[in-house]
Amino acid sequence: MPKPLSGLVEVSTDTFAAVDAFDPVLDVDTRLFLDPKLLKHTKIPEFVESYERLRKYFGSICQLLIASDTEGDPFWRQADRLMSWREVRGLCIGYTAKGTSGSGIGPQLRGKLLATAKQIILKGINEPELFEIVGLLEEDIGADRISDMTANVIQKELVLYTNRVMSYLENNRAIVLPKDPLTQLPINPYSNTPLILVPKSLLRDLPLALDWSEIDVISQHNSKLRNEVNDIIGDTWKQATQNTNKKSLRETMLDHPELIDDLVKQYVKKSPQPYDFINDRAGEYIWLPASLSAANKYPLRLGLSEIPSIDEVEQMVLKICDQFARLVEDNGWEKLLYKDNGRPKHESASQLLFYGLADAYCETNGILIARESDAGRGPVDFKFGTRMENSVLVEVKKSTNTSGLTNGIKKQLPTYMKSERSKRAIYLVLDFGQSAKAVANLRALNEQINGSAIQIRMVDAKMRSSASTHA
Repeated sequence: MPKPLSGLVEVSTDTFAAVDAFDPVLDVDTRLFLDPKLLKHTKIPEFVESYERLRKYFGSICQLLIASDTEGDPFWRQADRLMSWREVRGLCIGYTAKGTSGSGIGPQLRGKLLATAKQIILKGINEPELFEIVGLLEEDIGADRISDMTANVIQKELVLYTNRVMSYLENNRAIVLPKDPLTQLPINPYSNTPLILVPKSLLRDLPLALDWSEIDVISQHNSKLRNEVNDIIGDTWKQATQNTNKKSLRETMLDHPELIDDLVKQYVKKSPQPYDFINDRAGEYIWLPASLSAANKYPLRLGLSEIPSIDEVEQMVLKICDQFARLVEDNGWEKLLYKDNGRPKHESASQLLFYGLADAYCETNGILIARESDAGRGPVDFKFGTRMENSVLVEVKKSTNTSGLTNGIKKQLPTYMKSERSKRAIYLVLDFGQSAKAVANLRALNEQINGSAIQIRMVDAKMRSSASTHA
């Protein structure tokens, strides 16, 4: 069962809030990221000098690249060594495919990164911040890599912060966890590795370098440049980063270094805001407390025989799916699926809510739910049942994911059923405004291809009127 650290050490979430600590879910990574820009104005003692140290670190790499004449010379190799980071294990944040361990930056990716940085520097841009925005220009560099780079540089501060917070928790009569003898960090019982805590005020769902808006207008100094680049990258940095692939954007900007200069200057001036855990626009935080609360408020009796048949397992899973639908349709859970701007959250928000609810009910009833290797964040989200031939897969999809919706029922789910040797599956579709014809077409396609092996369950996830009352 997913468990937050506060639950494990038996302290309130308010106790964590008192020291600005993010309360991590210990066996599922939360898709939040360390944003280097948030270090700049932090008042947390361990981190007050971290941003300047980060700038100096990247500044050293810039100087080495300036001194380098050819790739592979001593200066280049030293720059490569400074970029040779392993994953910072134990953070419980980021995009991880399995468990709660992250990923480092391998030699090929380092080489691409350094080559791009060298090209930019040769154009006269020599600001350390270019390493914070390089994810806009280089494939395979995204939110997780920016977070990893930041965590590597400030790892010492993260360890000091974690030890201080854990001492505070222990003084508040928390259960004392076993500690790593070298670092004195607490041991995560799910991964058996040291746990590193992160301040909430340093986290975002998307680092500022990757989060541009329509008001971030590209400064175009003359009409010739405007005419050359408008059709390629648009008028704003949001358009440039969303509508242009990274290779084309990089080539355009290297051809027009004034664009790189503008991007860096605008990034330096941008003021980041930490993640809003109350509105939780990415659906990364509220799913666990909401699931535990609902399972407690609306108990569900489940039962399986000692050696259950496939029909028994399927009926149990359908019972959980129906309960999930009731919560969304009749008890206000649809609010948890929308951002405060009225747009649906990412599909993972729906998947996490279902996982939290299903796991809570299975835990209460003593029934095993097997999460897939990606902790409920992949094409097949959950597998119920321990015997392959009697297992039932559940895939959670949004109706707004139109291409993925058809592909899931036509190819993905049947493929995973075959690989898992599962004879039954549930396609749980959250309807955010799908037409009746689209639903009928989906059902007809399923009947034609899969027959009774896959059942489609529709959940009305459209936002209810504000005048509605929910239990």
